[in-house]
Amino acid sequence: MLIPYQLSNLFQWPMLLLMPCSSFSFPNQQYSLAKGSSFCPGLRTNQHTFIHCRDSKLSKLFSKSSYFDASDELEINESQEEKRVQYAIEKFISTIRLSLNEESFLYFTLRGPPAPRLNRRTYPAKSGINEEQRLNQEKFLAKRKEQLRGKFKKISGRLVSLRDGKKNDNKKRKKESSRGNESDGVSLHLQTTIKYHLATDMAQNWKVNECDEVELGLKRIFSSALGSSNKIDDGTDCAPSSEWGVIENARGQSGILDGEIVTSTGVYSLRLNPPSKAGLKLSKKKTDKVKQNSVQSILSRSHDKAKNVQLSPSSPFFQKLGVSSPNGKPLVGMSSKLRQCQKFVEIVGKLVDNSSFIKSFKQISTSGAVQAPPTIRVIDMGCGRGYLTFSLHSYLCNKFLMPENEETEQKANFKPGLTVQTQGIDRRPKLIKEINGIADDLGGEFSSLRFIEGDIGNTDDALFGDDSGSDSIAKNTLDILIALHACDTATDDSIWFAIQNDADIIVTAPCCHHQLRQQIDRHFTKNPDHPLADILCHAIYRERSTETTTDAMRALLLEIAGYNTQVFEFIGGEHTAKNVMITATKMEAKLADDNERLIKKRKRLIELANFYGVKQQKLAMLMGENLGWDNSVKLGIVKSMPSL
Repeated sequence: MLIPYQLSNLFQWPMLLLMPCSSFSFPNQQYSLAKGSSFCPGLRTNQHTFIHCRDSKLSKLFSKSSYFDASDELEINESQEEKRVQYAIEKFISTIRLSLNEESFLYFTLRGPPAPRLNRRTYPAKSGINEEQRLNQEKFLAKRKEQLRGKFKKISGRLVSLRDGKKNDNKKRKKESSRGNESDGVSLHLQTTIKYHLATDMAQNWKVNECDEVELGLKRIFSSALGSSNKIDDGTDCAPSSEWGVIENARGQSGILDGEIVTSTGVYSLRLNPPSKAGLKLSKKKTDKVKQNSVQSILSRSHDKAKNVQLSPSSPFFQKLGVSSPNGKPLVGMSSKLRQCQKFVEIVGKLVDNSSFIKSFKQISTSGAVQAPPTIRVIDMGCGRGYLTFSLHSYLCNKFLMPENEETEQKANFKPGLTVQTQGIDRRPKLIKEINGIADDLGGEFSSLRFIEGDIGNTDDALFGDDSGSDSIAKNTLDILIALHACDTATDDSIWFAIQNDADIIVTAPCCHHQLRQQIDRHFTKNPDHPLADILCHAIYRERSTETTTDAMRALLLEIAGYNTQVFEFIGGEHTAKNVMITATKMEAKLADDNERLIKKRKRLIELANFYGVKQQKLAMLMGENLGWDNSVKLGIVKSMPSL
């Protein structure tokens, strides 16, 4: 029988006076209830008429309930809690399966117990507690963190597109790839990342079209979170644990506290703690449209997402050079070379875009005052088979060359009449003949790409060199010199050639560093008390220091010569060990001739050379720079090229 709230107010106080009380328990608290209240089990309790709690805070649990049935059992059975948790988990898994089938799934997240943190307000300076109390708090937090070691911290799942295949098919795939017949066997996976407390993260990929695999993976995670004694009803084994092994949870405790499923139709919130309130409910009906679109693109595609690259992998010159197949797939052993070419043109392209030459001609073109056609001239010293030479030439032509019979207004990148001339230099005549034949076969834009036989820094037929002494605007050209992996002092020769001929952009990737190695070895042998003696007594560190010192001196010398320099990693060390690149771009004349700047740079050069015992360095000798050992060397830049 239920008594309305209005009538209950009339009987509140008389009933309390007339009826003796009996007590009952509700999770670890003692309560008293008026005996004989069974005749009005539905009485509202927001005035605390029939229920009294010794803990005033917990009494609020009853204040917001609409009706209270005193005949119900208030002590919740542990088995009922476990069933409630299992039901919430099953509902969570079924919701994910349904959203995957409906293609509305975005991602899911599960959260374990958070790592404890020391509140900054508890420090003595702010809270007034003493140092001993603070240390005790830190010890408590450290103990709590150790208790969490190996337990779930966060579990997240998202959709990814992965290539299918087995390890046994690698040889067959390589053969198909070398013929350009590799097929795209890809499928959609639910990629689950498991983060542990104080342990190594783990990732698993479950096929979406095999829902049993997704369901099994989720059940294993929840089974592990519940503990070995609290498995899912079907006896599913625990998920792979961290390197600390399976972490047991106390009975009634779950390694996962809450989580959520985000779909295009809504957000579902999971709650597992406390077990008495475990459940899954729809908390939000709409999600971000951007996220919806991104997932739809994943679901609709049948292959990996195409990368935003500067050059098309299926370009004819890549096929001619044996880098890729007609469908753009790299041939066996050429993946690193393809990535190297893409990264190289990206770096040089930014240098060209930021050059004063390009900026000036954009301004002139807007006013319509362009008379003579501008030219980009590129020399690649030590070009080898020309992978990077072909790549850069194709990139510059596609970006700046005006197609025939195209109106200037329709050109996205304005360069009216811009031409690109590229020259590769190498000592091997057979190789030069081969790659010239490839350029001739390609024709079109590659008609202005030529390869000649010659030595680095000493070539009579070089593309530029006759008009040195005038800036790029006056000579109407942008001159770029490239020297990648030129051995030892050949890099210095190429840099000196660029300085002599006023190149606007210099790009080098030094290879060997033999010249300074013997000098550094002798210096540290004679100076056992050197500050770096304990480091450079090891040969491996002397080798690395030699490379660093050589390239740092080259960067300083380029700055003295009037260039802005950068030294950085060209490409990952997994592709080549010689992956340091030095780039240099011309300074403004006023800044380059600043005497105070030159004095500081020369002083730093001398200090660096003296610290490592370097008495001779090829580029410094060519430029006539004093390293502090021979005062007879004249300061300044020598404009004559010594014999090699």
